Amino acid sequence: MRSAQATSLEPLQRELEQEVKDSGAFAGISVLREGGYATALLCRRGVSPCERLRAEMANGELSRSRLAVAVVERLRPIDLALTPTDPSPKPPPPQPAAAVPEPAPTQKAPRVVAPPVPNEARPLRAWFGGGVVLSSGTSAPMAWASASLAATLTKRWGFELAVAGSPLAGSAQSRAGDLSLHAMQALAFATFEPVARRGFELSFGLGGGALYLRESAVPAAGFDGYSASATVGIVSARTRLVQRLGPLFLGLAIDPGVLVPALKVEAGTETVLRIGRPWLALQASLGVEL
Repeated sequence: MRSAQATSLEPLQRELEQEVKDSGAFAGISVLREGGYATALLCRRGVSPCERLRAEMANGELSRSRLAVAVVERLRPIDLALTPTDPSPKPPPPQPAAAVPEPAPTQKAPRVVAPPVPNEARPLRAWFGGGVVLSSGTSAPMAWASASLAATLTKRWGFELAVAGSPLAGSAQSRAGDLSLHAMQALAFATFEPVARRGFELSFGLGGGALYLRESAVPAAGFDGYSASATVGIVSARTRLVQRLGPLFLGLAIDPGVLVPALKVEAGTETVLRIGRPWLALQASLGVEL
């Protein structure tokens, strides 16, 4: 703040403009009083022309205050190119989290996993078994021995060829006398295996073949007896449960069937026995893969 050299408005304005320009100030203000009036010159850098604010000084201090307020309003903050500052300090940037080492993987005990049952055809399997045959017309179960060869052609389907016979004679009794029976049969089965796990199997079969039966008669009093033989057809089904025992297989089989036609024992014109309706074989067998 200093006193101006000019004593009139025009020279005062030029002097103020030059002072603002030379000093680099944002704005400059000069006040000149002429008679009962006061004139305030407001010169801002980069703004032309300068503004003049004129006020009557009749009221003394109040008039001077009004002129000062008018000048301040002209220099309101919106005209000032000020950069607002944030009084609140900014928090420091977050520090990166320390890397936590991953725990070492826990080693588990190895598990023994059973390999899946292969889908392709398996090797041939031979079966050797024994059991009994229950038949209509016989007085006691007939001892039975069998051997068979089985193979699977696909995952489920296969075939089996079997031969069987009675190592011991069976017996049949009637009022005409007693009979001693020997039988042999040959069968072929188409097989289906719905359950084939590593240690357990279940299979079904359906087939047929031929049966040879030879009989020796011991007639009762009043009857004549003689020996005879016959070959008939047989239709049979098969259900077999299999349990694996190491390299061997244990099987239980049920073969229900019928002889076609049934064998008849006649005394004169009377039929005293009908054999083979039904013809049921029950067997336990041992198998091995070839």
